[in-house]
Amino acid sequence: MPSFDAINYSLRPSKSIQRQLVFDGAKKIQSMLSLVDMAYVGFGSIWFTDFMLAHKVLSVSRSVSIEAHEIGFARAKFNAPYATVDVVHGQSSDVLPGLMQDADLKKRPWMIWLDYDFALAESMVDDIRFVVEGAPKNSLFLITFSGLESKYGKPADRVTRLKELLGSVVPDDLSKEACKGDQLLKTLADLTLAKMSSVALGASRPGGFVQAFRIFYKDGTPMITIGGVLPAPNSTASISALTTSQEWSCQPQEMISAPHLTFKEAAALQSKLPALQALTRDVVKELGFDLEDKQIAAFEQHYLRYPNFAQIVN
Repeated sequence: MPSFDAINYSLRPSKSIQRQLVFDGAKKIQSMLSLVDMAYVGFGSIWFTDFMLAHKVLSVSRSVSIEAHEIGFARAKFNAPYATVDVVHGQSSDVLPGLMQDADLKKRPWMIWLDYDFALAESMVDDIRFVVEGAPKNSLFLITFSGLESKYGKPADRVTRLKELLGSVVPDDLSKEACKGDQLLKTLADLTLAKMSSVALGASRPGGFVQAFRIFYKDGTPMITIGGVLPAPNSTASISALTTSQEWSCQPQEMISAPHLTFKEAAALQSKLPALQALTRDVVKELGFDLEDKQIAAFEQHYLRYPNFAQIVN
């Protein structure tokens, strides 16, 4: 595969589409539950893209970014986009307990998005348990992690590894086939969601846990984003109805794998959409360039959320 098709040095289109799906869904949940004074907790790194969306889309008035790396912490403090963003140095497992005891944060519903860039691990499962048990009512909780097969050991060992990570939610009859290829992504997502539900049940959360997000995307490494809502008891039914409706778009069945396009290419394709018939390769050639059929189909499916910015070089 040519490098320009595998790596885009100015943007990650699939990640951008995934992020917009998440915040579109979060906005619907916020509106349904009439959530005000929300807090946002996550890993802002030095870019803070999700923090800016939380501020603009959800009107979040307080945010906390957790940064473990020493130099990354200094850069994150410098790059924090708003006065309402607090950057806290440390591992999530060390920082989250303190946030749970913060008098101001305890009064707010949270959107917590722990956007890891590595494979599911024991530390992440510990974070899941802590958040599900202790987050304020009507909070949204999401995690993102890698679905790269090689990170979960040899195929013959993966069932055992998942049992080590997730415990009793892993069925005894889980097959090796369920832990290979694209099926592994679905298995990881479904079992980790089951773990969230199990923790909520074990902690006797009055409103339980309602699954709302299940998204697979790939800009190189396949990634998994899952999560849901920790509703107040009187909100469980309405949230369940929303997230299982035909209009809910945050649990797509297919992997988001958007093509890497130049600004000019994306604009040309957008000029042909929406269309009564699917775009074809011949149509693209008439525009003056060429793409594979699967790239055309992926763009057409997600064009409304395709990032429309370009890198500017002085």
